[in-house]
Amino acid sequence: MGDGWSVAEEDDRANDLTVIDPAAITLLTCLEKEEQPTGERCLKRLKEMPYVRLGGRVFLALWENQRAIPAIWKEPLTFVFFDGLVLGHPNGNRYSLYLSWHDDAWHWYSAWLGNTRSASSPSAVIANVSSNRE
Repeated sequence: MGDGWSVAEEDDRANDLTVIDPAAITLLTCLEKEEQPTGERCLKRLKEMPYVRLGGRVFLALWENQRAIPAIWKEPLTFVFFDGLVLGHPNGNRYSLYLSWHDDAWHWYSAWLGNTRSASSPSAVIANVSSNRE
């Protein structure tokens, strides 16, 4: 990202995954009754759910192999967040990476977790395989 950026937080379970079928990725919104929660509120809710929040490794793998990104993610005005990696900005703010399809190409960005999220801003998660083992 640049000088001074750091890893503020990670879902370490995502780093333990060696192979992920992109079709197994679920896009999950954190909306409840209130209108549009902040990214921080979404992150808190995601941590309470039985999913692994996908982060930087999956984000980078998809960015480098864009043919693997599910076509349904190309829906207009959809921003797919990778909240398993939270980046720290030098000014102290926290950010998540996201992918967005527009102008017939994939683009990546970072979003301040203080911004609000809508139904078109889901997080990429996968079932927690360790919780399914005996």
